[in-house]
Amino acid sequence: MTLSPSLASSSLDALPTQLAILDAEGVIIYTNQTWREFGNEHGRTDDSSSIGSNYLDICDVSGDKTAMTARDGIRAVARGDRDTFSFEYPCHNENERQWFTMRASRFSVGDEMYIQVIHLDITDRKRAELEVDEKAARLQSVARMLSHDLRNPLSVASGYVDSLLEEGVVPSQLERVANALSRIDEIISDALIFARHDSVNELVTVDLETQAERAWEHVETGDAELVVSDTVVFRADPNLLGHIFENLFRNAIEHGCDTDDCGQLTVTVGPTTGRTGDPGFYVADDGPGVPAEDRDEVFEAGYTTGTDGTGFGLAIVTQTAMAHDWCIELAESVGGSRFEITGLELRADGESE
Repeated sequence: MTLSPSLASSSLDALPTQLAILDAEGVIIYTNQTWREFGNEHGRTDDSSSIGSNYLDICDVSGDKTAMTARDGIRAVARGDRDTFSFEYPCHNENERQWFTMRASRFSVGDEMYIQVIHLDITDRKRAELEVDEKAARLQSVARMLSHDLRNPLSVASGYVDSLLEEGVVPSQLERVANALSRIDEIISDALIFARHDSVNELVTVDLETQAERAWEHVETGDAELVVSDTVVFRADPNLLGHIFENLFRNAIEHGCDTDDCGQLTVTVGPTTGRTGDPGFYVADDGPGVPAEDRDEVFEAGYTTGTDGTGFGLAIVTQTAMAHDWCIELAESVGGSRFEITGLELRADGESE
């Protein structure tokens, strides 16, 4: 079946992007319906099709920086210096802020060379990117405030309280203040981790048993016991992996101990293939487990059922796992809780980077 010219033209008119075809000199010989509609919507008083106009001359006359960039890119394509050229640019007016991508590419029909120019509206994507950037900037501002503006006076207050406690000044009341300050410091530490540690710095080969035991030493575990059932070697950011283990261990201690008595609690770490069959590891405990009504909320930032938790622990675990492109889920367990992290990039023991 031979494609008729009318069918080809109708197909181009149906495209949601502005399209023009230029000859080798830059003269517009075809535009689609979207191109014409855009001209009408933006106050074109002459022929909105632009056919017969020289695209490059229009760019020259305008003197606009964006137009100059488009002109230079199209000429580079026309000369054969490059096959395609594209760039993003703003196109704002009094009523609306818009962004587009312009793309120019060359093609031939017989011995004649032509250039296709398209302008694609990327406003929705650009607005989403700007929103993410604005949120990230606000988050960094909060992190700076927590790190400096709040933590400095907190350190001063803690120092004064410690000095007064050493002197024996009303210890019962000061201990409450000291505990409150310590609590604030824990919240700040978790908030800073949550705000800043959302991307992997460097992947190296790590050993599950070594990393788990190292993290266990950094957590107040009382008489609770750590058991590593087996080990596995995989690639990870050791710093982020440490946050995962430490927060899962704290979660187990916080919810699995009877007040200060952790003597009956065992936390087990080991390899697993998980529900999906992907390689991973688990952290399980033999405590009371997670109530069924809380299972859908435990990974949310700020959620906690304990009096000592900051509400960031499992959110940090989720965030750092996602930074590695791993998956985490609260797995079914007969007694206690079991968290499974899958999607590891395994390495043979002793394999080089």
